[in-house]
Amino acid sequence: MFENTMWLIVVAGGPLLLAVLLAYALLTWRRRGPAERRESKRATERLYREENDRPGRGGKTT
Repeated sequence: MFENTMWLIVVAGGPLLLAVLLAYALLTWRRRGPAERRESKRATERLYREENDRPGRGGKTT
């Protein structure tokens, strides 16, 4: 009897837990607005510019 119950928990509980976690992730995930996207793009460009300005790292690599 215990073995059957364990298999039920493993077979049904695993996918159920996965579905609950997936639903939670989808419900809490938010999209960035236009201002946040612009700020992110500016920060990324600034970091690339700073990286290229460092000594020994000038210019693009091929």
